[in-house]
This record gives sequence, C-alpha cells and structure tokens, in this order.
Amino acid sequence: MDDVIIIGGSFAGLAAALQLGRARRKVTVLDTGRPRNRFAGHSHGLLGHDHKPPLDILAEARQQLTRYPTIRLVDARAESVSGA
Repeated sequence: MDDVIIIGGSFAGLAAALQLGRARRKVTVLDTGRPRNRFAGHSHGLLGHDHKPPLDILAEARQQLTRYPTIRLVDARAESVSGA
C-alpha cells in the first residue's frame, strides 16, 4: 500500500515524489507522459535548469528517481479520486 499517490509527473509531481521517497515513504506517481509544457522549446524559472527543454529535464528527473526503491512511476491516467 502506498503512503502517497501523486497524480501528474511533471516538475512539481516529481519534486514531491523525490522528497517523499527520501523520507522513505511509499510513493506512486501516475503520469501519462504528456506534460502541459511539452510543446515549449525551453523551461524558465526552474533553478539549475533555466532554458533547458522541458522533456530533457523530466527525463533526467525520472532517472534520478530510480535510485529510490520506494518510488514507483506508472504510465497511467487517474480517472477518479475518492475520499478515504
């Protein structure tokens, strides 16, 4: 069972997964691989990655998350969410 399920694996979702994974929380990231900024030539305002192509940043981030056994990246779309 997951501690957290993150819907969306772009910059914010992957950053959240990284912090939770480092805290040894079991995390699943649901993402379809179609970020909103996929058509942008460059990203701006992301420290250390200003003016890099968004998809390059995401590929690097996904690779970094493979170091954490508690983080699982799933190619899926959330259809609905219900309360616990």
